[in-house]
Amino acid sequence: MTFGDLANKYCTAAHKLIVATAQDVLEVYSDWQRWVLGDLPFSHIPCSSSTASIKQEARQARAANSSRIQAKVRADIQAFIKGIASTVTPEKLLEKAFSIRLFSRKEITLLQLTNEKSLQQKGITVKQKRRNVQLALNPDTFSSEIVSSKEMRDIWSWIPERFALCQPQLLFTTSTHGCSLNRFYQHCEGYEPTLLLIRTTDADVCGAFLTTDWEERKRGGNKVSFFGTGECFVFRLKPEIERYEWVVIRHPELASSIKTQELEDTASSEGQNADNNSLEQPEKPAGDLSPFLSARHFNLNSKNTSMFMAGNFDSIIVGGGEGNALYIDSELNHGRTGRCATFDNPPLCAETFQVSVLEVWGFQDAMAS
Repeated sequence: MTFGDLANKYCTAAHKLIVATAQDVLEVYSDWQRWVLGDLPFSHIPCSSSTASIKQEARQARAANSSRIQAKVRADIQAFIKGIASTVTPEKLLEKAFSIRLFSRKEITLLQLTNEKSLQQKGITVKQKRRNVQLALNPDTFSSEIVSSKEMRDIWSWIPERFALCQPQLLFTTSTHGCSLNRFYQHCEGYEPTLLLIRTTDADVCGAFLTTDWEERKRGGNKVSFFGTGECFVFRLKPEIERYEWVVIRHPELASSIKTQELEDTASSEGQNADNNSLEQPEKPAGDLSPFLSARHFNLNSKNTSMFMAGNFDSIIVGGGEGNALYIDSELNHGRTGRCATFDNPPLCAETFQVSVLEVWGFQDAMAS
């Protein structure tokens, strides 16, 4: 469904052709991974783009006024991909792929979450179950002053599945590296994602899973600018265990289609006194948006809901809005916590606290270790 939304936005003409001719559009798009990983000739794989391939397929069909796509779109796309070398060179496919305006991980994540909510509201709640991957900690190498091996396993069960086979790698700890934000950045830059753990002097334990390299903060210069993705989350372990995900996951209505705004802009630019009522469409909640129709791309009603992580020379911040989920000062000694728009969380510990120990863990490939 998400791939179909992206095709609709970035390959509109090809998408319309598929919608007009395929009996089951979702069935057609369900094969997109096989087009790239299974059917493309080896010479075309380094420059592969399934959306570019769709564009090429549609162009070939229209140029030949072909009717063959009418009957079996899915099979025809597969056949075209397998034989793409006869009509499209690797260089041409690469040119086509780079001509597509790049889309962001944030957009893909938001589309996926919206489609999941749409299915849930229709009563379709069965998802592929996550494999029960047990984090096998090496007792000789795992050592934390903040969490036990069991608590680390609990945290590992929350992280995205693609990191489940990784091993925790201690990158930074105030006990060894000192209470310096500069050293924090020096040891953490180059790692993505990271896990931030904090134990306060009151023995509370909280933290955050952060998806983006801290080096991204440099793009904002001396100003505090937020970065990260919707996979970020914050949590507390003591006195009780609780995780707080991105607020859009729990409240998809905070993401809205910009279809209505596009229509209004179109009407305004035409400068005509046409009846605007014919152009206006009621805005649906994000969870009700239909894939391939309304769900093209979305704006957040508030920028606060995408304030995941930020840092500069005097602080690191997780979550934004009217408050921060976590704020740590430049000496990594004092912090604040409160409800923020990004995660809609209660304070993770005492609202103002003193740091006893702060650790940052990276994700090491289990095969490499």
